[in-house]
Amino acid sequence: MNDAVLEQLGLKPKEIVIYRAILKTGSISPAALAKTVGIKRTTAYSIARGLVERGLLAEDVGRRPRTFAVAFPKDVLALIDDEKKRLQDKESALKSIAEELSQLVKKSHYPVPTLRFIEEGKIEKFLYQQSLVWDKNILETKETTWWGFQDHTFIEHYGDWIRWYWGQSPQPIDLKLLSNRAESEVKFGAPLAPRRYIKYWGEANLFRSTLWAIGEYVVMINTRNRPFYLVEIHDELMANDQREVFKNLWPLV
Repeated sequence: MNDAVLEQLGLKPKEIVIYRAILKTGSISPAALAKTVGIKRTTAYSIARGLVERGLLAEDVGRRPRTFAVAFPKDVLALIDDEKKRLQDKESALKSIAEELSQLVKKSHYPVPTLRFIEEGKIEKFLYQQSLVWDKNILETKETTWWGFQDHTFIEHYGDWIRWYWGQSPQPIDLKLLSNRAESEVKFGAPLAPRRYIKYWGEANLFRSTLWAIGEYVVMINTRNRPFYLVEIHDELMANDQREVFKNLWPLV
């Protein structure tokens, strides 16, 4: 018998040695088995008993001394049905667990955040396309204000998109952002829209990127150093917490 066949059944090297020794002798006592394979009697007996429990050996306890022999072919074939039954039971148990987990997720509204990284060459196109998605989400969640911080370099590089957005954005969406340099807005011709509010925070000179909390989205944009990049995180909890930070900062600036 090929060892590979026995390995497929999950037998370990010592179990294979024991099985092959019994297969060769036909019937053998624990003491003789231990002597044949060169291991302690207690070890040989323990391994052989394990193979009996798995249905590959038979133990004759009526003899003195007791003996081990290979199982009959019909008994080995019966193991197939036993294995099928175990697999069916395991499949049923796993399906039951999966269903319970599914119900738990639904009940707890477990958030599954999604993240997107947008490289510099694709940022402008992304802003035009995704702002429509953000608008829809804002209106659905009724969190109608964009909160956050705008680095002054954002308007210097993406001012055209800002003009476009506020030329078509639906009511009642508005924007309340802190920023770090008033002259960039003035140079561009601010105010750009009656619903777009910017406050200049004197303590924010070390801020170097833009962050928005938009509905269920958090958007972070680097336009200070090249290469520029944008990161969008769709996560209700994170967006809520960022929004609360800037809501509480707004009256203090």
